[in-house]
Amino acid sequence: MQRKTFSSQPNVTTDDSELFRQSVAGARPLLQDKITPVSKRSKKKAPPALNLPKNDQDLFYFSDGYEGFISDTVSLSYVQPGDDPRLASRLKRAEFQPQVVLDLHGLTQLQAKAELAGLLAYCQQQQVNCACVVHGKGLGILARKVPNWLIQHPNVRAFHTAPKSWGKHGALLLLLKVNHLEEEMRR
Repeated sequence: MQRKTFSSQPNVTTDDSELFRQSVAGARPLLQDKITPVSKRSKKKAPPALNLPKNDQDLFYFSDGYEGFISDTVSLSYVQPGDDPRLASRLKRAEFQPQVVLDLHGLTQLQAKAELAGLLAYCQQQQVNCACVVHGKGLGILARKVPNWLIQHPNVRAFHTAPKSWGKHGALLLLLKVNHLEEEMRR
């Protein structure tokens, strides 16, 4: 296969050159019409936004070092000391329906703690007495941390592993005190 050779001097006559100049005599240069390229979006998911509670006091009750709740059984059950011991079994039978559901799937421990604190503050403000916290099964990190955080909060009366309709072993039903805010306002 042979390569074509091009001469550096084109064979343009003066008549051709003059004809070209006459044909483009009134032409003006074009304005820039290029569009800047847009970078492609990454397929990697962005981490969920961290919605920290407005008040740092909401996180006061949660200590990561506190290991007050250890359960060897699959079902988790807790009743605050001095409260009705039958509350856990009533939660197990789904006698209380959750008015709020918090899903912690995909969150880090810090994010989950902040969201849980926000949920408890919201329930206290809105006078919600029953909530469901879905922590998932996964590696079991949140499944171990959430009960330890909950027993530290004074508004949590009881919790139990949720019935099948609310997430079974990947969720907890909480029973909360509702008049706590009104009692503080009276003082």
